Amino acid sequence: MIKVNKLIHKLREKINICNYKYYVLNKPAITDQQYDLLLLKLEKLERYIPLEKKQKSPTQNINDSLLKHYKQIAHKTPMLSLQNTFNSQFLYKQFICLYKKYINYKNFFCCELKFDGVAINLLYINGHLIHGLTRGNGYIGEDITHNISLIKDIPIKLKGNNIPQTLEVRGEIFITKKNFYYINQNFLMQKKKFCNTRSAVVGLLRMRNINNYANLLSFFCYGVGFANRNIACYHTTLLKQCKTYGLPISSNIISCTTLQEIIQFYDFFKTNRHKLSYDIDGIVIKINDIFLQKQIGCNSRAPKWAIAYKFPSQEKSTILKQIFFQTGRTGIITPIAYFKSIKISGVKICYATLYNINEIYRLDLKIGDIITIQRCGNVIPKIIHVVKSKRTKQHSNKIIIPQFCPSCNAKIINNNNLLYCSASFSCKAQFKEYLKHFISRNAINIKYVGKQLIYRLVEKNIISNVMDLFALNKKQLRLLNLGETTIQKILLSLYAKHKVYLHNFLFALGIKNMGIVTSKNIADHFVTLENFLKTDKYHLLKINGIGLKTISYICSFLKKKDNIQYINLLRQKIDIIYLNITQ
Repeated sequence: MIKVNKLIHKLREKINICNYKYYVLNKPAITDQQYDLLLLKLEKLERYIPLEKKQKSPTQNINDSLLKHYKQIAHKTPMLSLQNTFNSQFLYKQFICLYKKYINYKNFFCCELKFDGVAINLLYINGHLIHGLTRGNGYIGEDITHNISLIKDIPIKLKGNNIPQTLEVRGEIFITKKNFYYINQNFLMQKKKFCNTRSAVVGLLRMRNINNYANLLSFFCYGVGFANRNIACYHTTLLKQCKTYGLPISSNIISCTTLQEIIQFYDFFKTNRHKLSYDIDGIVIKINDIFLQKQIGCNSRAPKWAIAYKFPSQEKSTILKQIFFQTGRTGIITPIAYFKSIKISGVKICYATLYNINEIYRLDLKIGDIITIQRCGNVIPKIIHVVKSKRTKQHSNKIIIPQFCPSCNAKIINNNNLLYCSASFSCKAQFKEYLKHFISRNAINIKYVGKQLIYRLVEKNIISNVMDLFALNKKQLRLLNLGETTIQKILLSLYAKHKVYLHNFLFALGIKNMGIVTSKNIADHFVTLENFLKTDKYHLLKINGIGLKTISYICSFLKKKDNIQYINLLRQKIDIIYLNITQ
């Protein structure tokens, strides 16, 4: 049982990190399929533990990471997620079979497209838009009313005479492929480009001034969360009624009875989705009868009367040109596969991360191989397999695993095929990545100091530790040929007394395995930095979601006098904001 509990804690921590990266940072860490497999594994393990111990589990909750700078408002009814599947067998066994006794009824199911955007909740009182919320954690959403009220497809006032006094509308904000291309080619040219349409929607919705760009976003209504009176008996009829209120709905909605009809709808759009003006990542199947929906009900995460049947990721073949080895912030050396560029879902791809050398051995990779690339979840490029039937001795070369760090030439430590640079921050690659981490939004959030400036400062040996960053002067910055206005902004930002929350400060320390979610859990537990610095393994074990490896790294970090001295120096430049302290 102890082993099961450890596995549960480890999986919960991993899923929570994935949730944070997906919902808050808008940077998916893994594919949808990988995420669903993790969740399924956790659900199976949690069968052996009491119900009260599941309450804070990601199997029982939707994303729990709300953005603090937005006002938060409760939904009238929970805005739940959808259970997913990627294969027809699961769809049949886990969904359709449950309702076999009802399937004799004609048009029992409703099939819709699954848009690749952001779910939104609109509250109308007496036909007037009161607020628009994101899904948030399913029960409380972020108030983005101002931004969504500027989207042309979302009516500020509903039309018609038969409108419920209180109406909570559910729908999806998305961006067309044409507008997505426009964003990445025009006004965002100088910034990091959005990797997919969903990330573009999130980015625009979080802008403080969306006025000039709101017309790039679109909206479809896909349901009603709450109405003070019955609108329709069937979901398909409900959507048509919403259309009469002025709420746009997709034209690609059908009602059907059999699995065969569902598969036909799925297969058609899997083949023809490229012809749509917007991105979809599957279809959604719902029970059409609204009274039956209410009878069947929901669990804490998802309605039992609906399921998303998702498309598999797209694949293409290309030639592996080279494997580069890249040193990261914690010293881990990661192999990067560089291949002849290909386009998947309209996105040009020429490299993929291989995570560690075990992946090279597993795939039996050789330079010159024909490889199959999959853009998992339309986001992450991944090598799926090698086409060995096309391998020739003449064109295939063995990959040489380095013995020395590609950045600083220090000896590489091989720990069970995980490669580490032994030089710590005397390795420029590690130090650059750490500084990039330190100045990031989730850490100290230093403005006007970006990745390129960090790289140049380190390469020219102007800074060799974090405190050098705070001691920068005009003479040093002029060596980089920066303008006087830019120099002034950088120095004002660096010399200002930075105020950060404890969890951001802890995250900035860069302790191995201690991500933003773990940092938040630790900050909530210890409340002050002094309490954290006095901690030990016994106290850390009391915090939910922290694995033994992470605890080991934290204890090892706190035992080193240099690290404590570093923290004390940082406190001279940074004010830590403490929450939950009784006055």
